[in-house]
Amino acid sequence: MDNKITYTKLSSLVGDTFTVEKAGGFQWKRWDNESKKMLISEQYQEGFQKKYTIDTDKGRLDLGSGQLSSLLEGFYSKGVSDINGKTFSVKSNGKTGMDIRYYLNPVREPHTNQDQSNFDQMVAKKNELKAYNNEQTEKDKTLSDEEEDLLSQIPF
Repeated sequence: MDNKITYTKLSSLVGDTFTVEKAGGFQWKRWDNESKKMLISEQYQEGFQKKYTIDTDKGRLDLGSGQLSSLLEGFYSKGVSDINGKTFSVKSNGKTGMDIRYYLNPVREPHTNQDQSNFDQMVAKKNELKAYNNEQTEKDKTLSDEEEDLLSQIPF
């Protein structure tokens, strides 16, 4: 059984999507050109960058804090953000080298007919409640004959 981890680069995902399977912690990493390998540290060292480990359906990605922030922001709602199981598209600015920028955008699930049906039912119920409230408000504005008589007896 081969347990080797497959790493992928954002550059190979441009124009494609990936789904986050598991978001891990971070490590400090630096590419060493002489040995042609990635140096890893659990503590900060000069020249190392903080990289977050994200396991995806396309392999493992090492993302910087700005890139991770972009993923989390894509699904942020009411103080919570969960990217596990979420899909993102990858685009770039078309440049190369140090000028390249990657854009990670959330991919939303298309609405189904059931979703539309549920939405239509909620709108219909809301409209019923509005009509009922308007009816009650009008009733509240109309005085009964007894109330009219009482008001007519007030001397001022």
